[in-house]
Amino acid sequence: MKKFIIALVTLCLILVAVVGATDLRGRVAEVPEPAEEEVSEPVEEVPSPALAADEEPEPDEVSVVVPEESEVSPPEEPAVESGYLDYEALFRLHDPNEVVLKVGDTEERWGDYFYVLYTQCGQIEDYFRSMAAYYGMRFGWTDTVEEGGEETYIDMALDGAENLTIQLRALELFSEKNNVELSEEILQKIEEEKQQNAVSALGEDATVEEFYEYLDGIYLTREMYDRILTQNYLYQESFNALYGENAEKLSEEAALEWLKENGYISAAHILFQTTDSETGEALSEEAKAEKRAQLEEILEELRAIEDPEERALAFLVKMDTLSEDPGKSYYPEGYTFTQGSMVQEFETAAMELEDYALSDIVETNYGYHILMRFPLSADAIVEFSNTDGTARTAKMLAANQEYSEKLQELSDSLELSWLPGYEEPDLQSFLAE
Repeated sequence: MKKFIIALVTLCLILVAVVGATDLRGRVAEVPEPAEEEVSEPVEEVPSPALAADEEPEPDEVSVVVPEESEVSPPEEPAVESGYLDYEALFRLHDPNEVVLKVGDTEERWGDYFYVLYTQCGQIEDYFRSMAAYYGMRFGWTDTVEEGGEETYIDMALDGAENLTIQLRALELFSEKNNVELSEEILQKIEEEKQQNAVSALGEDATVEEFYEYLDGIYLTREMYDRILTQNYLYQESFNALYGENAEKLSEEAALEWLKENGYISAAHILFQTTDSETGEALSEEAKAEKRAQLEEILEELRAIEDPEERALAFLVKMDTLSEDPGKSYYPEGYTFTQGSMVQEFETAAMELEDYALSDIVETNYGYHILMRFPLSADAIVEFSNTDGTARTAKMLAANQEYSEKLQELSDSLELSWLPGYEEPDLQSFLAE
């Protein structure tokens, strides 16, 4: 099943339009979760949990890196490199306003489809250039994406354009079915955003009309541009209508079920570090022994409390006042995590506990720990956004997944069909020699 990615994709399309489509970076791969809201001010970086297992960072499934600053002017028509697409010739295949295909019952124009195709192809060709520049590896449009596979980069671009064209329509249809309309306030925001983009691209005195003219030079019609801007807001407003701004409309049962299905558990800990927090050097054996003895006293005191809830409260108080875990300010009630995300000793000890039970002293490369297992909570902080540092609760993550699945189901029900006399473009025939 192809993932629904409309939020990220539309955001990328807007950024490409503003800074110039000739400056794309990155490759096309799979698709990530919905994009976060833009951040206008610097955001304090949220540290990863102190007990996070060492992992290789996973590449973004779609990565479009756009320069933060760029002086933009309508691009001059460059000489086409051999083996690369002649976009101007491809664009002239049909008139931009010519209706060439349908998504479900909705007609789509060549100019709108072409822009989506253009962005897909541009990312792939920049991937070719990057691999050649950094690794000396040469790829071409007729090469297969995976060694031994059958999908070529031409297939990848065409499939991507088809999927995105369908998904653009799917979100509009989803909003219509759920009676979601943009408020006057949001419509005003869209107009303000147009003006901001015009200034960013063309200078302080630029008008929106001048910006539309500029967009024509990078194959983006004003109708498609307006559609992209609108969809970013439709995506969020449709989510709010179903789940609320903070997913407060999602039931606690649904969030807990999502946690269980995805293998989450919750555990808190009191950590005494066995390394100097400033230098990173190991403490002396005497200092470590003293810390362990102190932690043993705390464990004995907690085990003496018979009532589970009273014991849990006492544990959290001691964790707040004594634990040396730098992540406790972000996760004040402990960590909600899945297998493989924490160091093995911590994870193993947590898995073996019943709710409100205490572990023995657990030693990791971070130090000495006492763990307590907690019941899963729909409002537990599971992670922080990489974009703006927003805390994501189980409810938020569960709602995002359910929302994505609903959109995907609708997207999967739609088909793209070319009208009689038209067909999917033969990209290979537009490769420059």
